[in-house]
Amino acid sequence: MTEEVPTWLTEDYVKAALQSDEKSKDVVSIHNMIIDNPVPKGNNGSCLIHRVQVDYKLKDGKDLHKASLILKIPMNTGVHEFVAEKGVYKKETQIYNELIPKYKSVFGNKWPDDIVAKSFFSTEEEVVILEDLKMRGYVMGDKNKQLSFEESALTLSSIAIYHAASVKFFEIDPDLIRKCGTETFFREDMKEFFSGLVKGFILKGANECEKKPQLKKYVEPLRKVAECIYDELIEVCKPKEGEFNVLNHGDVWTNNLMFKYVDNKAVDVIPVDLQMGRYASPALDLVYFFNGSVREDVRIEKYDDLLNLYLDKLNKYLEIFGSNKRLGMTELKKAIDESGIYGIYMSVALLPFFVADDNAIEMMEFKEMSVEEFKNVGNDTSMDVVFRGEKFLKILETRLAEFEKRGWFLKK
Repeated sequence: MTEEVPTWLTEDYVKAALQSDEKSKDVVSIHNMIIDNPVPKGNNGSCLIHRVQVDYKLKDGKDLHKASLILKIPMNTGVHEFVAEKGVYKKETQIYNELIPKYKSVFGNKWPDDIVAKSFFSTEEEVVILEDLKMRGYVMGDKNKQLSFEESALTLSSIAIYHAASVKFFEIDPDLIRKCGTETFFREDMKEFFSGLVKGFILKGANECEKKPQLKKYVEPLRKVAECIYDELIEVCKPKEGEFNVLNHGDVWTNNLMFKYVDNKAVDVIPVDLQMGRYASPALDLVYFFNGSVREDVRIEKYDDLLNLYLDKLNKYLEIFGSNKRLGMTELKKAIDESGIYGIYMSVALLPFFVADDNAIEMMEFKEMSVEEFKNVGNDTSMDVVFRGEKFLKILETRLAEFEKRGWFLKK
């Protein structure tokens, strides 16, 4: 064990969770409970992750059954306490406990079971309990390799269905979609807290460009972006009145994708970690995914193929779910270009961490950091090593040239 087990994580707690599932509602006793931490250091994000493996008996009492559950427990110190007060952790429980059950009720067997992981009841508010997908042969994508065309296609197909369901359900219960899609980070009451981090990371990217002759011309455009990027992101992440909006996943990247492989070929994916959901243009999920997780050669050479695949699946499921809305390629590409500042944020501020090796990203664990320390983390020189990563700088050269061509830098 590398993390202390909460006192409430008892056999009775696990029993109550298992009994919330129809297949194990007759659990009478728990046996051989083992608790460990399945996520490598530096990959926890904002939660502590515990895996609970148990043997249990049903009413008949004859055989031992096995279960493995993943618990996502919000950290309650420093910066995480502040984030919790803003309702960030409640969002995922709302999606799993309120929204997904209603999807199942409204859409019936039209809603594919494996679009999200199975969840279980938790007596602890804001703690999310999910099935351990590894028990069904799913493994996390390889962030160091980034994603192949097949892995990217599976991901976009899954996200398209998730998007389509929200479009139809918005017609039924718009308030619930809005509640589950409340913006997490890019909003006015978070500006003092997060703007320094975003600005600082963009400036770190600019500083690295200054050292490379071939990148020097992007230094001033990036510094110009840094001065106002947070305000720009607030606007970009709002739903567009009268346009096509969906409940975005919000954090579609390799570490939040669980793949199943057969003979080394990806055959299925289940996205996890739904706490960043936002109700806005679907372009945001696509820009985030393409610029954070897709292998660079695939992103460049198969971009239109992947967009077409996403649109085909989205429009097919809009029809299946009973919505009259459709999205076309021209409209989608326009929305993507209008979200260009989000692509710059993704590629300059976040990508360095996404492609860094595990030793370098240990610094991303902010659990001991105070709110004041976090506000200044963008100026933390200990993070500079991540922005000097060879893989990041190689990708950045291609990206910045592309962003210039597409007009994604500020025009004023």
